[in-house]
Amino acid sequence: MEKITAVFKHSLLILTWLVLWRLSVFTEYAPHASIWFPPAGFTFTCFLLLRWQALPTMFIACVLSTGWESLVFSDGRSLETLLIAGSQFAAMHCLVYGVSANVLRGSIDRISHHNLYAPVMRFLLTVATASLVMATAGVLLLFGGPQLESFLATSLAWWIGDMSGILVLVPVFIGIVNRIYPRRGLLSALNYQPKTENRFSSFAGKLVFCWALMVAVVVLADYYQSSEIACLIFFLTLPQMWIVFTESPLRMAVSLAMLSFLLALLVSMLGVSEQAYIYQVAINVIACSAFFAMSVPALVADNRELHVEAKTDFLTKAVMRQHFIALTEQHLKQAKRYGHQTTLLLFDVDKFKQINDRFGHLAGDEVLRELASLVRSKIRSSDIFGRFGGDEFMLLLPQTSIENGFSVAESIRRGIAELTFSESELAVSCSFGIARVDECEGFQRAFDEADRQLLKAKREGRNQTALRFAEK
Repeated sequence: MEKITAVFKHSLLILTWLVLWRLSVFTEYAPHASIWFPPAGFTFTCFLLLRWQALPTMFIACVLSTGWESLVFSDGRSLETLLIAGSQFAAMHCLVYGVSANVLRGSIDRISHHNLYAPVMRFLLTVATASLVMATAGVLLLFGGPQLESFLATSLAWWIGDMSGILVLVPVFIGIVNRIYPRRGLLSALNYQPKTENRFSSFAGKLVFCWALMVAVVVLADYYQSSEIACLIFFLTLPQMWIVFTESPLRMAVSLAMLSFLLALLVSMLGVSEQAYIYQVAINVIACSAFFAMSVPALVADNRELHVEAKTDFLTKAVMRQHFIALTEQHLKQAKRYGHQTTLLLFDVDKFKQINDRFGHLAGDEVLRELASLVRSKIRSSDIFGRFGGDEFMLLLPQTSIENGFSVAESIRRGIAELTFSESELAVSCSFGIARVDECEGFQRAFDEADRQLLKAKREGRNQTALRFAEK
């Protein structure tokens, strides 16, 4: 059954490759000349995800396409000639894109921290180099090389066509091949998602806007036979940036693929030849710009995560001491303005050192994690929970009287006493000190007062809450 499934999957890859090849033929603006070459992108993707397991599949697809091409153009070549030509093309195609994709994959896998810039830069350089090698080798070996009258023009068209097919379509093809081989993950950085994603109708509107501009430029350039008007296609970079910065990477990839397909289709329908190179180069420029621009929001998201990590305790997810103090000072300004009461809780784990000494530091870490989780379940989203250091924690309760703060502390204290841990003999309790912040003229004095009350709670037997202003 597994063998049948594997054969089916590889057959599906071959069929997809051939459909893409036929699509490139359908969008040719001249014999053997198309704005893009999607099979190059699909081959690169298969080698990128499947490594050398994709070699037999891609080789067979290339050989079959040579036979199909002979039928399309009715060139009358014999079967032996077709097999030789197909094998030569397949060998070059698979060798160049197989080696380059595997080198890229190995290079990306060695990046310890992905921020998209490094993978994008390596991807662009690899694709440009591989497609240039493929175009040069193909013209030299398959079309007679320098003796070809249009050697430079043919090489250039081949290079840019292959490069367009890879740059524009690889992100989409990664999604397709991952559907067939779901365990072949790649590039954790591409999992980046913006904080919010617009509705599909908004995305569709942006697509239509881009397409309308593209159609206007191509039609006007063809009508007036003007290369100057054709160069306006480069301004499509601007609405594409709009999509990059407001939509997910997946939608960005889809928009690029659809834009390039419609451009290739329109060029083919109009029989454009004079400005074809301009449109080919434009696709590559827009794609490169989009990839680099995609690095920016991903980098911002990455920096945001680092910013949060720098201010958040890794173990307990409570805010760090300095950030807690900064947030408290900001809050106190508002509380003073509106006359709100604010309460500060300071607490720590009773005999925490003995817990570490007896049960080990892993058990101590478990205690701190479970304690922090319990505290978060007992407080409001507006409350500020911080770790002072070691086993000491702080809790700021905005718009809370000291009496209500006492109730919160007692609720947490009782909850901690009921916690269970992996070490069945481990029992934990906490002592609390409370102070009213606004009456203590600032955070530092409130902290000192809460600390005195915490020491009082410990002196009087631990596992209790102490405060100066409690009403008996």
